[in-house]
Amino acid sequence: MDLTDEAKDKRIAAVNEKANAEYSEAKERQKQAREARLANSQRAVFNVVEDSTATSAERAQIFASYRLAAADASLAASPEELEGVLTQAERTGDQLMAKAVFLRSIDLGLQPIIDRYLENRPKEARAWENYTSAAQEVQQATGLEGLLGTALTERALNEG
Repeated sequence: MDLTDEAKDKRIAAVNEKANAEYSEAKERQKQAREARLANSQRAVFNVVEDSTATSAERAQIFASYRLAAADASLAASPEELEGVLTQAERTGDQLMAKAVFLRSIDLGLQPIIDRYLENRPKEARAWENYTSAAQEVQQATGLEGLLGTALTERALNEG
């Protein structure tokens, strides 16, 4: 069966339209998956209450204690002072203060203190690794190279 040029063009256009729709859906699913992974891994890193059985009153007390520890950590005027606060927290077993120093170090980009906090905490180290990996994945997808790759792919699909 021979088709007219117009019929061929219509079929090609229909196939292209379907391919573009499938591509857009797949791209959106990937974006949502990346964002969900980032949000989940972020919660794992920044979570203060580790006891899932804590009552709401206990959680409130933990958060209040954490806020005090975070305020103390933020008073450290230098990386050396912050490291000293971490040393003191580890000596005394003050896990909330250690966590506050860790999170403050993230905010300040103090990788040596982050590494020190994580060196004897394998669970937290895995959570940090997952978080940084997810954040990097989102950055790559939304950065210049990711946007350029997407634009080139879309251009190629639309030229067909």
